Amino acid sequence: MRQGTHVLFTVVLSVILSYPAHSEEPSGAGEAVILNIYDNQGGPMAEKAIPDWGYSALIEYRGKKILFDGGTSPVILENNAKALGVDFTEVDIIVLSHSHSDHTGGINHVVAMNPHLTVYVPYDFGFVSADADADPKLRKGHRWLVAEYRPLQETTEIAEGIHLIHTETPHTGVFWEYPPYEEDSMLFNLKELSLALTTEDGEVVLVVGCSHSGVGEIVKATKKALNAEIALVTGGFHLLPYSREYVADLARSMKEELKVEQVAMTHCTGDEAIEIFNETFGENALWGGLGARLTFPE
Repeated sequence: MRQGTHVLFTVVLSVILSYPAHSEEPSGAGEAVILNIYDNQGGPMAEKAIPDWGYSALIEYRGKKILFDGGTSPVILENNAKALGVDFTEVDIIVLSHSHSDHTGGINHVVAMNPHLTVYVPYDFGFVSADADADPKLRKGHRWLVAEYRPLQETTEIAEGIHLIHTETPHTGVFWEYPPYEEDSMLFNLKELSLALTTEDGEVVLVVGCSHSGVGEIVKATKKALNAEIALVTGGFHLLPYSREYVADLARSMKEELKVEQVAMTHCTGDEAIEIFNETFGENALWGGLGARLTFPE
């Protein structure tokens, strides 16, 4: 129910502003948590955490702990985990949204602490070797030697209520090699995974990494795959290279056409784009930076 979702995340925002990110109290029964543990968007809720370019979030959902992306530096990731009360030995699943180093650089630290993890990655040259057709578990460079290494080529439900949304784009690259600034990017066909979690009302909370596929396109793919409304989108929207007009049109489209209820932008979204989304979504635009803790009923 749309009204119920609106009330839900308004309450979440007040919790973020009123309580420390690290609490000794466990989350309530049936309550999912998304905790931002690595981000260049710093904030007052994580005094001992270090802001740095990259992204990582710890999700607690239906008895599972999921690490979504791993930031850039293993040293900073370890520091921030301690500052925010995160124990990587308790993580069950790692999801890596894409192969760029600002989302994968800290993973070795986590795997060293917990080698029995399941790691989901997009079936992409950055993760899977050229011989993967013969052996799907072959990894380029064997960077993460874990018990279960699972490259995905399509949207997949990995547990009840947990879907990994597979998208890809014909154009990607660094900020200045992005359409519309460059007709032809140097990199092609980057594949991504986004994390979709079903709420108690049957809506979806969507966690995105860098949205190289386009955050609007990821929302469309999620709605098509799950036939559900989007309660919240959080993560990096990757809008730094785009004009104010482009971002304003996107924000309006996500609110009015795609019916996204709320947003919590961070990482590569860009300060101007965050400002535009804040203006467009008003009270339904939440702060999502380092130390932010979003909760919702499972």
